Amino acid sequence: MDIFANHAHVFPAAVNPDGTIERLLKLLDACGIAKAVCFAPFAQQLPAGHERGNVWLANELKKQSDRLVGFGTIDFSRDDLRDQVREAAELGFRGLKLHPNTQKFDVLGEKALQVYAAAEELDLFLTIHSGVHHYRIEHYRVTKFDEVACRFPKIRFTLEHLGGYSFFNEALAVMFNNIPFPPIPGQRGRVFGGLTSCFTPNWLRFWYLPPERLQEALLQVGPELLIFGLDFPYNSEEHIKFALKRINNEVTSEAHRALILGQNLRRELNL
Repeated sequence: MDIFANHAHVFPAAVNPDGTIERLLKLLDACGIAKAVCFAPFAQQLPAGHERGNVWLANELKKQSDRLVGFGTIDFSRDDLRDQVREAAELGFRGLKLHPNTQKFDVLGEKALQVYAAAEELDLFLTIHSGVHHYRIEHYRVTKFDEVACRFPKIRFTLEHLGGYSFFNEALAVMFNNIPFPPIPGQRGRVFGGLTSCFTPNWLRFWYLPPERLQEALLQVGPELLIFGLDFPYNSEEHIKFALKRINNEVTSEAHRALILGQNLRRELNL
């Protein structure tokens, strides 16, 4: 099975020597993963005067094989948000990585709404952090994402970590609420669950997804709305292999595993 994984943060060697593109490719080889989506660094992760993260990643990917697909990031400290989204699309990125906690924005704030509108217009896929991460919960309450889906009826996004341990039920509610009802042939939900950093019981426990919750997600929203992610470089080869083992053991249908481990992501990115 050709695994295509979401959610890898990459950095210049001078910023994070453990998070380089070369290090990511080694992890993919060690874990038997064919392709991955990688994210440009957030603006606050780069030193003053450094080349903008999106430009840096676009240039780096020109040197790489087709194993990596780039997603851009947005600098919320600037006012040219729509222009940044357009630039990301022009650089060849197929989506954006947004992190309301790290980037300190309100999910329904004016700046975020501008980004969603531009991303919807350009058909960019969004990967968005959900779950506790040392920021005011009011700004990123998981149920707010239902309003995002309602206001932008063509937008598609993942709730990474499926809301985490604390907000799993809310994430599942948002996903289920945005599956067309009554069913419409050929149409599926637009809110996906990112199975990222949620499999290891003794590592990043605040995002842990016990086996019974994985089964609940499969039964309520189906494998068509679940996407596997790495959270590189914060997970090691050991963590990734453990996650893949859990998916192989707990998702009994090979067809369903194929959806989760790459087919859903390929479809949404038009690859």
